[in-house]
Amino acid sequence: MTSAPAAAPSQAAKDYGNSHMFSINFYRRYFDIDSEIFFDKLYKTLIPFTSSDDDIASDSPELYGFIWITGTLVFLMFVSATASNIMGQWLHGGDETPAYNYNFDLIFKSMAIFYGYNVIVPFLLVMWTRFVTKFPEPLPLFNVMSIYGYTNILWVPITLINFLFVVFISYEKHHVLLNVLEWVIVVISGVITMISNLSKVAPSIKNNCVMLHTGDAAAGRRVYFPLLVALGLAHVGFTVLVKWSFFGINV
Repeated sequence: MTSAPAAAPSQAAKDYGNSHMFSINFYRRYFDIDSEIFFDKLYKTLIPFTSSDDDIASDSPELYGFIWITGTLVFLMFVSATASNIMGQWLHGGDETPAYNYNFDLIFKSMAIFYGYNVIVPFLLVMWTRFVTKFPEPLPLFNVMSIYGYTNILWVPITLINFLFVVFISYEKHHVLLNVLEWVIVVISGVITMISNLSKVAPSIKNNCVMLHTGDAAAGRRVYFPLLVALGLAHVGFTVLVKWSFFGINV
């Protein structure tokens, strides 16, 4: 039995390499992903505490998961916020309650918040570590964006939970309880997604800090920990923004 020719991947890589940034073929490499690899990344993301150097060191960066998962979350956030308000009004609103006005600007806000955060933070991290701290092994931008994009899958459950809250809890009678519960689920999701992101970028950051300050562990820690704290604070701000934007029932 003869083995399959090994030239095909090389030819594909060659075709990508011959493409320029203004051609569609140039970007195909970032969406050419095997289903097994895609689901393997999803599985790793669903276990927030897992970490590996392979998360950033991959030689095959892809944006398929980043765009597809984030786009799905953008839509679900809009649907959850809109459906929660409609359902809350229908179940718990009075006769004098004005009709709910659909806010389609919410979907554009969702796009700006989720795509913006998951592009800007990885970009700033990569630029800082490349030009300020000057890491020996620079972090690939698309790999970091991919990590942040896949982590968005962990936000999906709260879009359903938020909808269920308004079915059983009246905003008019128990608005404080409802607000507290919304804060609880958003904070829990924020903590889980933050842990997932940090656990996957931390190994590469730590290795670079060790190489950057060989023989001086204290100097390495002075670079390593502030970076993680900055990423954590950025995620805290992002989590608060998500709560204010999508998890407030108006009846």
